[in-house]
Amino acid sequence: MNLMDLSFSYVIQAVAVLIVIYEVWKKIVEVKNSSDKDHERKQGWDYAAKVIKEKEQSWDEALKDTYNERSKIVDRYDGKLEEIEKRIAENHADTEAKIQELRAELFILTECMQAVLEGLHEQGCNGMVSEQRKKLTEYLNERAHD
Repeated sequence: MNLMDLSFSYVIQAVAVLIVIYEVWKKIVEVKNSSDKDHERKQGWDYAAKVIKEKEQSWDEALKDTYNERSKIVDRYDGKLEEIEKRIAENHADTEAKIQELRAELFILTECMQAVLEGLHEQGCNGMVSEQRKKLTEYLNERAHD
């Protein structure tokens, strides 16, 4: 054995040891990086879950607020609708009363007109008086049967 053989074999062994150390170091760094990425990913998922939960809570609150606002609007418009229906009923009753008054007045005027035409006919006024008396009598007879 020669000194050169020993030193060459030591060099080869030293290079082999360095290669093994390098590969081990490389694997350690890869594992650490992988672990860091997993940790970051887990933190990202945790953050996403937290944000989603907050969004769901704020969505639920917004939904409740919307329902409450809707209820207020419905209550307000129900009140207005009730008020409008009450006014319509009052106006209808008032209109019916006025129509009854007008009918009564028209009845009185028609009776007066009939009396005037009868009086004129009895005094001997003929022509238009007789014609209009006849038309009025026919009209009243028709209306009586309606």
